[in-house]
Amino acid sequence: MSQPNRPVTVRVMEKDYRIVCPPEEQGMLLRTAEYLNDEMAEIRKTSKVLSTERIAVLAALNITRQLLEGRELELPADLDNGELAGRIDRLLEAMEQH
Repeated sequence: MSQPNRPVTVRVMEKDYRIVCPPEEQGMLLRTAEYLNDEMAEIRKTSKVLSTERIAVLAALNITRQLLEGRELELPADLDNGELAGRIDRLLEAMEQH
């Protein structure tokens, strides 16, 4: 029997977000948030963009471009694309519920 979903706090751009996810996905969520935070910090550092929303959109576009170009993101080697997509979908659903 799997353990119930639990809230995890991630920090992105000096702001905390509580996201509910299964215990087995908490590590991935933390690594994903760290990757996003790094991308957003780089944009903030290298551009005159001030809005966090605009920085988030630019980071999302950059990460999406990396995926479409087939670049390797620093994710676990044993994770296949279908499993990754499923995890992302579940995390997005959890975020929308809270």
